[in-house]
Amino acid sequence: MTLIIYIVVAFINVVLHILRSILVIKSGKLLASFANCVCYTFSAVVIKFIAEVDLMTAIIVQAATNFLGCWVGMTLGDWITEKYGVQRFNSKNNT
Repeated sequence: MTLIIYIVVAFINVVLHILRSILVIKSGKLLASFANCVCYTFSAVVIKFIAEVDLMTAIIVQAATNFLGCWVGMTLGDWITEKYGVQRFNSKNNT
């Protein structure tokens, strides 16, 4: 059961980091700071799970979740950008 939770948490972590990267580039300081805070706090959970599994399992899970999570994160980022437009993410244009 721990392995399944670890896989889910690692996948969510990658998606969050991809979305954070998009927000850092396309948003204002406050939203970028919040996204960064959430991502790195969530990463602490992933690190805790990594410590509980053997090295080969951690390597396989991280490789798989990074590949799939990157694709999902970029797809979500594209969808959000298209749906709300780049203007919405840029606090300088939302005055």
